[in-house]
Amino acid sequence: MKKLKLFFVLLFFSISLVPHVWAASAHIPWDMKLNIFNYSDRNLTFKDFKGKILLVNFFATYCPPCQVELYEFANLYPQLKPKGVEIISFMVDEGGERLLPHLIHSKNIKYYVAVADEKVLSAFGWPDILPTTFLVDRDGKIVRKFVGFAGTELITKELDKLLQKQTENKK
Repeated sequence: MKKLKLFFVLLFFSISLVPHVWAASAHIPWDMKLNIFNYSDRNLTFKDFKGKILLVNFFATYCPPCQVELYEFANLYPQLKPKGVEIISFMVDEGGERLLPHLIHSKNIKYYVAVADEKVLSAFGWPDILPTTFLVDRDGKIVRKFVGFAGTELITKELDKLLQKQTENKK
């Protein structure tokens, strides 16, 4: 019985620590308002990003792997922006807005940080394991979902595939 319990405990932790990549097929709602925190134009919608590839990330301020991903995305963003990729990280913790200025400054975040509301969470299937990251193509189709810490190597690899595919489709 102890071995069986140990097996399930190890299985749970191995599942939670390994990023899971799923193909997805939903479309984002273009007209949904976004509660952007770190730019003066806070009245953006997903439509403002139409034609761009989006990396949409859900994080919490109390989540250590989330903090690492935010830092990695901040370092990756200058390479992605010229390729037509935008990043939006949605904070999910309630009342965490007071922590965002320090978080944005300390990680030197230049991409969009927003506060997730129920509409955004619903549009992305209520991500319940953090961090969770989605890749959205230029047409608004959610094409990949990463559950757990994925790291920039895996995300960059998937982004490169998406950029290549979308370049081929334009020809």
